[in-house]
Amino acid sequence: MKARRKAGLLRVDLSSAEAALLAGLLDELTAALTEPDPADPVIRRLYPDGYTDDPDAAREYRELVEADLRAERAGRLERCRTELPPGGGRMQLDAEATDRWLRVLNDLRLALGTRLGVTEEAELDEEHPAVQVYAWLTAVQDLLVTQVLP
Repeated sequence: MKARRKAGLLRVDLSSAEAALLAGLLDELTAALTEPDPADPVIRRLYPDGYTDDPDAAREYRELVEADLRAERAGRLERCRTELPPGGGRMQLDAEATDRWLRVLNDLRLALGTRLGVTEEAELDEEHPAVQVYAWLTAVQDLLVTQVLP
């Protein structure tokens, strides 16, 4: 993947393998959010309790905001999925699209990191394919952030 800023846009070039990987990850997260299992650690990570010391307040908060948060997240995933060039190619992202992609990449990393048990203390097998995908997502997010910052 290559990215650079030009004329107010972030130009991101993806190989066909990178586009396919991102498409698969976006589809997996969309599926997980479509019919969420409240016991799924990924769902709990993406939608943490608003109140950790009061179960009733946490339930009320969840009832008030979770549907809206889920709709916003699903909308971002869908927009990114439609912007992804099939078979690879160039994406030209304005500031809003770049922000959306950074949020979605963060969600993908949180979901995968939760599945892998990523913590500061965790010792991960760097040869494991999912760990390599996690490292790649981290590098992609870093690349985009680096291009956004002046």
